[in-house]
Amino acid sequence: MRRPLHDQGFTLVELMLAALLGCLLCGVVFQLLFAETRQGGSLAQSLQLKQWQRRTLELVKSDLERASSWQIDPDPSGSWPCALAGRQARLAITPRDGSDPVVYSIGPAPSAIWRRDVLMRCGPAFDLQGGIREGSRYQNRVVLDGVDRFALHQPLGLPVLQMELEQRTRLGGRVRSQGVG
Repeated sequence: MRRPLHDQGFTLVELMLAALLGCLLCGVVFQLLFAETRQGGSLAQSLQLKQWQRRTLELVKSDLERASSWQIDPDPSGSWPCALAGRQARLAITPRDGSDPVVYSIGPAPSAIWRRDVLMRCGPAFDLQGGIREGSRYQNRVVLDGVDRFALHQPLGLPVLQMELEQRTRLGGRVRSQGVG
């Protein structure tokens, strides 16, 4: 006895519809995974920038702890221990020992390996323990790359310096850090 045709399996149309639904489902899953990966990468970059900003603010704070005075936006015609090469001096910190001021400047990068404007420190070198190396020459070093903003403010009558750093992520987000020294 022969079976009827409709009991012998799936039709070609049913198989094509199943394949189409499977492909659509795979496409949606891949889109979700791609979006999750991109968002995770953006978060990782934001956290890395935040860490670099905090490290930079700690460096400025340590220079301020050794200071007898500081000056925000010092006179651009002043003589500095390092060439600024088109960068703007934003902060000059005079150490208590009477040595040349430590100068933080912002502006064009010294070479093409940097992304955009950089924050540079002109000051004595550090030893392996993170302290100032005695008798070292002053040198310009990039402290932070891709800086969009380095804002400084001293409240009236207070020996405190408020600092803010801002950078852009690759996807256009902004990362800000603030510190007080």
